[in-house]
Amino acid sequence: MGAMIQNRTPSGTAAFIDSSRLDARLAGMVPDDQDRAFVVRCIIGEGPAHHRGVNYVLLELLSTVVDALGGADVEALRARGTVPVPMKVSPHLARPGSLMAYPLDLPTAPLERLAPGGSPELSAMAACLTDGPPQHALANAAMMWLIGAALDRLEERGRGPKRPSARTRSRPPAVGGAADRSPSRPPGAKR
Repeated sequence: MGAMIQNRTPSGTAAFIDSSRLDARLAGMVPDDQDRAFVVRCIIGEGPAHHRGVNYVLLELLSTVVDALGGADVEALRARGTVPVPMKVSPHLARPGSLMAYPLDLPTAPLERLAPGGSPELSAMAACLTDGPPQHALANAAMMWLIGAALDRLEERGRGPKRPSARTRSRPPAVGGAADRSPSRPPGAKR
């Protein structure tokens, strides 16, 4: 019988995390030093060790891709739109009429490749990415900045998917829908 995989993350698992590297990576996204230190702490200093490690690894790998493609144009992404990453606070701490948000926003340009800007679908995607504990929501937001930068660089090189036009895109036909059947084939019949 093979070796058993341990269910617990060893205590030294996150020893490879270098907060100064992540701090430097986020400088364009969060220019203020104190705000950035807070975001870095939320992403790699809070939560279970395996979450901190995963966040660091994925952000470093995405940063490596962006660097290889020529770096991130954060201001170009920011100019195309962002949404706040809301803080989850206890009801007694909430301020009526105001949104408490983290200092790192979520860029919407990458999501506009999947759904039209301002659409309910885009709003739902943004809500999914910004929901949850800070280590998840902020890591997701940072990853979206890097994914957006990588897609933009690929597009500039003529190798990436083009940004969709401002027109509303049609939806693909549903599998098993009328467009997936021929007139002589009943619903659910094999091809």
